[in-house]
Amino acid sequence: MSIINRLASALTITLAICTSAHAQEALVIDGETISPAATLAAAKAEGHLVHYGAFPADNIRPIHEAFTADTGVRVDYIRLSSSPLFQRIVSEHQAGALAADFIDLTDMLLIADLVKRGILDVPHKVPSFDAIDATLKEPEGRWYTYINSTTVIAVNTAVIPEADWPTGYKDVLDPKYDGQLGITILDGGSVLAQYGLMRDLSPTYWADLKARNPRLYEGVSPLTTDLARGDLGVAVGPIGELVLAQMRAGAPVRIIFAKEGVPSFGITGGVAAGARNPNAATLFLDWVTSKRGGDAIAKAYAYGANPASAAPVAEGVEYPSRAALIVYGAADWQSKFQPYRDEFLALFGK
Repeated sequence: MSIINRLASALTITLAICTSAHAQEALVIDGETISPAATLAAAKAEGHLVHYGAFPADNIRPIHEAFTADTGVRVDYIRLSSSPLFQRIVSEHQAGALAADFIDLTDMLLIADLVKRGILDVPHKVPSFDAIDATLKEPEGRWYTYINSTTVIAVNTAVIPEADWPTGYKDVLDPKYDGQLGITILDGGSVLAQYGLMRDLSPTYWADLKARNPRLYEGVSPLTTDLARGDLGVAVGPIGELVLAQMRAGAPVRIIFAKEGVPSFGITGGVAAGARNPNAATLFLDWVTSKRGGDAIAKAYAYGANPASAAPVAEGVEYPSRAALIVYGAADWQSKFQPYRDEFLALFGK
């Protein structure tokens, strides 16, 4: 073999070794090991994942984009609210045609049902597992509450003078807001912790709230629309992201985080059993529960599961520390959701 051929052969072997070594590197960013090498390599080979979720598409988009930028793995997103999404997941699973690789919902009772049905039954302890609060994870890692959004009070500043803005949920009961108050009904999981906090403040809080004759809304979009155009002065519900969008558009609205605490509602998910792209889904789960992923979630105006990740950031809004969050875990859902819902709907005549 000529010297040139030997050099060429050596160079080929060296390049192959370097390429193999590079392919086997773990996902490490800013000193944080986010996912092991084998998962990263297999996920890159799959190339994409299908995510069925309940978080609004506009809010999840920057999270998906950050994940793709870090990993090269694309995300296809199918978004529905929790109840119809649950029905779609179950129907596809029964037909042996579940397209989702990663699934999340806002309703912990439906999550528990998916686990029982064997649909959300892929135990996986992410690298940050030990750091994540127990209320935000299933003990074996079948699911994680990886996004924690906030329920808030909001005001129309053209209707309510700043001196009269409520600072907490007790203030909302002031008769001066009569005819100007709108609330969402307790018919879904996004307001469970909020109405639970109200009940903790006073056993008569719900009755006192009803006495103020608030306008009842079954959806957050009509509620925030009426707030922005001045039909309401005060709104209460899981409306932070929508009000922020209105603020950016120039509407005279403002978010208030209650002084008694900040109720949270979670987006809870995990890897689907029988996923076609299980490694890509596992990589996504590792990433969204990391500090890196949590920092991306903060830019979508929510809190990540990783306690080292940043608090949300939005122009004109100062988010509270993570310690102010009131989070309902699986046990709270099991014991409180149905009786609270039934009592609330009966009281308000819905």
